[in-house]
Amino acid sequence: MTGTNTAPRLGMAIASGMLKGVYGHGVLSAFEERGLRADVYGTASSSGLSGGLAAVGRARQVGVDYWLGAAAAAVDRGMSSVALDSIAEYGPTLREGLFRPGAPEYLLATSKVTDAAAAETTQGPGAKALGRQLLRNIFTGDRGWVEQNLAPVVFSSHAVPGDGRPRLTPENYDAVAYASTRMLHAWKIPAEVDGEAYVDASYTCSCPAREVAARGVDVLIAIGSDPFPLFRDLYASEEIVDGSELDGARVLVVKPEEDLKSLGVDYATATAEGLTKAYEIGLDAGHRFVDGHPELLAAPTGHQEGVA
Repeated sequence: MTGTNTAPRLGMAIASGMLKGVYGHGVLSAFEERGLRADVYGTASSSGLSGGLAAVGRARQVGVDYWLGAAAAAVDRGMSSVALDSIAEYGPTLREGLFRPGAPEYLLATSKVTDAAAAETTQGPGAKALGRQLLRNIFTGDRGWVEQNLAPVVFSSHAVPGDGRPRLTPENYDAVAYASTRMLHAWKIPAEVDGEAYVDASYTCSCPAREVAARGVDVLIAIGSDPFPLFRDLYASEEIVDGSELDGARVLVVKPEEDLKSLGVDYATATAEGLTKAYEIGLDAGHRFVDGHPELLAAPTGHQEGVA
């Protein structure tokens, strides 16, 4: 910190979780109500929308309505359509807000397909079978295919030409946002960014805590969607531990106390009642977190001006 009236530089990393991400959206909505804003927002897959809305000050306004619509659409239209429809609906708001002067830095994680033969599979009719195998590999801890064929690529709204970081721009936002969500077992439409194959962030970076910490934050709030240990990716390659330090940042973890499945909210299916309850639980958790950390509400350090 630089003074008694200045807050620490704050980062938030919001984990993916498909429909379980409604909990994190509730947490972010509570933060917004209390005026707790980050200098850096790190997102992946389903948290791309909720984290983006938080970055532009619209998380509470949208609230649970997005998740109710997404769950209903998933039943009839499939997950590719759900993702593309949400980008079409909320993309204009995010493109306007994320790239305006003074906006916080917004990171959106993806997984780039690095092998040509693997790219043919992910983009073709073999994608669904591969996706199912990758899900089975979660239970055995087999990261072989992922390590050989995928690489985490985290796009930044603050990256500039020449700094070596992947740039997120108004022009490529839609493509990157869709790529970040594309789980191979359930998304029929392939994802490409600049003509190269990409798949869901969660295979390599479902919670970009390390990337947020690398942006020089003092405090990193990592928001999970399950009560279990929070990991960097689906294959549990690195645990994100509450109270630990990551690249100089103090880590604070917020996650539900019970599996949202008990409320009727699973990764790909959810009831309207369950989604509403999970969002409310997230709201309550967010308010309790702020009550427990009033020091984070001091005057912001920067990247806040101009954010609605």
